[in-house]
Amino acid sequence: MKYVIRVVLLALIAVLTYYTYESIAEPVRYEKEVAIKEEAVIEKLKTLRDGQIAYKDQNGKFSGDFNDLLNFMENGQMKVLIQQGDKDDSTTVYKVDEILVSVKDSLFKDIDVPNLRYVPFNDTLQFLIASGEIKKNNVTVPVFEIKDPAPFNRERSKKNDPLKVGSIFDVNYNGNWN
Repeated sequence: MKYVIRVVLLALIAVLTYYTYESIAEPVRYEKEVAIKEEAVIEKLKTLRDGQIAYKDQNGKFSGDFNDLLNFMENGQMKVLIQQGDKDDSTTVYKVDEILVSVKDSLFKDIDVPNLRYVPFNDTLQFLIASGEIKKNNVTVPVFEIKDPAPFNRERSKKNDPLKVGSIFDVNYNGNWN
């Protein structure tokens, strides 16, 4: 009888030890998973911001449509100025040439541009994109915002705000992860 009680107690101790360990390990695993997923979202948002800035440099405004933005990033061209000589040196000839180069080859060479619209780890969920203009100090300034519509398991995460880059209400082209 003593042997059976000892075996039952050892089994109970083992089960309680396992549950205690899991109660500590599960939140740590969850935070690692959140960090991995958020880093992937941040990388895509940074690339989309670079695309928006290149788009604005060529078009004078930001794109509010993924089809338009991604088409520009994949197939668009941008002007590049090539300077020869020194404009402050009177002994040399100063010349500026303007050439068109591929946006994809210059900025997004190794990036899967058509899939930038999709939130990482979710092949059907698209980022939300918006653009517009605001008046700041009597100057009209173009603005944009791209954000994650459904942050990873938001109810368990400490962060309540979705990751985003830019702002539709302020002149800010940074991300909110800094």
